[in-house]
Amino acid sequence: MASQVKKLRSKRDKVLSLLLLSVIVGIVALLQNKYGRLSDIRSFYGMHFFDGQHLWPFSEKILIGETKVQHPVEYPALTGLIMWLLSFLVFSTDTAITDYYRITAGFQIALFTLSAYFIFKLVGKKFAFYFILAPAVAYSLNRNWDIWAVVTMLLAIYFFEKKKFSLSAILLAISIATKFFPVVLMLPIMIIFIRDKQIREFLKYVITTLLSWVVINLPFVLIDFSGWAYFYRFSAERGLGSASIYEITDIIFPALEFDSIHFYILNLFALTLVSLFLIKLKNTPSLTAVSFFVMFGFILFNKQYSMQYVIWLAALAVLSIAQLSKKHREYFIYVYVAWQSAEFAFQYAFYQRILTDAYANTATPMSISVSNTTYAYFGVVRYLLAIVFALLLARLLYLADYGKDISKKSSIA
Repeated sequence: MASQVKKLRSKRDKVLSLLLLSVIVGIVALLQNKYGRLSDIRSFYGMHFFDGQHLWPFSEKILIGETKVQHPVEYPALTGLIMWLLSFLVFSTDTAITDYYRITAGFQIALFTLSAYFIFKLVGKKFAFYFILAPAVAYSLNRNWDIWAVVTMLLAIYFFEKKKFSLSAILLAISIATKFFPVVLMLPIMIIFIRDKQIREFLKYVITTLLSWVVINLPFVLIDFSGWAYFYRFSAERGLGSASIYEITDIIFPALEFDSIHFYILNLFALTLVSLFLIKLKNTPSLTAVSFFVMFGFILFNKQYSMQYVIWLAALAVLSIAQLSKKHREYFIYVYVAWQSAEFAFQYAFYQRILTDAYANTATPMSISVSNTTYAYFGVVRYLLAIVFALLLARLLYLADYGKDISKKSSIA
């Protein structure tokens, strides 16, 4: 009895220390950018809610005192809803934009803490710490609203591993309706079900996910179909650029030209490689082990690389690392640190370049200026290390014959 009480206290202490560290890192993330400089959270409040009208974000609008028509928000349904609801917590004052940013950041610190907790539940405290302490994750936490979708994605993975498939499917639908990225998890989910000869379960999972997504989106469609669809039109028509592999390549090798067809070809190529990897594994993998690869393949050749994408990659990466043998985990964490350091350096170079251009030829030029070429070289290092990380991780999982002793390897609490 005393031994059981001691174990419970030890587990409680682990959770409390994890939550405390998450909150501290979240606060530091806010303090390093307390005014929301270069954050979509701040800019979108100014574009859509600054006049205090709280107009529906999925409709065109003209703010009081302006003549310009603002287009609907280019985000999925639930993100737009979150943006709108949080606007009601802000009073129309001279500091409204900053207040909105900080209130949103406060909620996101809580979600960051929840994400760390769910990683702890899936793979243990040590790997949750690897996620919490990744500087690039903290640096990009409040650039956007991605953390809202990351939380529900992690929960969907958790309940999938618990074989509570209906609940997992509903949570995945919520995550997709918040960011859309997690739709790519349907690829490993399909392969896992097919390899286990659970075709009926897979069909039920797909139908539950689809119906849940439709139920969530239907009210938005009925209110303003054009405004709801704006995100999908914007995403389809959007050009290549902004920190993407195409932009970096264009700066280093200006003779090379890319257009949207290359985006589709490269994404198909990446997802085909991931599919072959999942099929070639000798035994059925867990969703925890392989979700990183499909998300990485999708993000690698995206039309743009937004800095908060590292939150998705880091969260799923630590889940995969936890599935390696103890011997491999001990040295592979150095590869993770190198990759995350490159992510942070790339982010810093990206924003410093923007500020360098903004303050050029002014009375207050940047003390640390970053040119296009310097930024591009940081990008090359980032992309190379990210690819090395993903390939080496895949190789180690393949050699470990992941899935052979899944009941013993799983760290799910």
